[in-house]
Amino acid sequence: MVKGNRGYTLVALMVGLTVMAILIAAVLPMASAESQRDKEAELIFRGFQYVEGIRNFRRRYGRYPNTLKEMFEMRPRTLRKLWKDPMTNSDKWGLITAAGAPVTTTVGGVPPGGGMASTRAPTPTVSPFSTPSTGGGSGNPGDQPPGPIMGVYSTSKKKGYRMFSGRENYNEWQFTEQTLLSQAPSAPPLAPGPGVAR
Repeated sequence: MVKGNRGYTLVALMVGLTVMAILIAAVLPMASAESQRDKEAELIFRGFQYVEGIRNFRRRYGRYPNTLKEMFEMRPRTLRKLWKDPMTNSDKWGLITAAGAPVTTTVGGVPPGGGMASTRAPTPTVSPFSTPSTGGGSGNPGDQPPGPIMGVYSTSKKKGYRMFSGRENYNEWQFTEQTLLSQAPSAPPLAPGPGVAR
């Protein structure tokens, strides 16, 4: 009698473990997909934070920043922190530069003639030199962008769960002033990233 009970207990335990394994296998991909979607939302949030910083920098100083660090280090700041790319968990962003487009030149942050800087923005160009770079301007030639920074994009070449501006791959999700203006009417207000106090 006792031996028979042990057999049933072992079978019940095996059935229970099998059911748990099946449930875990079913839930794991959903949890992974949810995590990836959260990273995508964070990428959009951080990309727009950089764009807003670039736009404020241009308004305040009459020119585009030459590095991402410049927006954080110049006083008054136009960027509250240097964000990491959530898709790569790295501070290396692809940089979208003017690459030869006309940019308003300034002297000491004031446009020539003392007037307001031109609000007409040059068309952003992704140049071959704007591939992964911190944009920090640490003094290394590879860190220096070839022109004023007009936007950023992720360096991850993975395919997203959603499309952004008609693009699937993360490195094609470009964040520029034009993107900010085109997304503004339809996009819900951006919530702060994780750990950010309002």
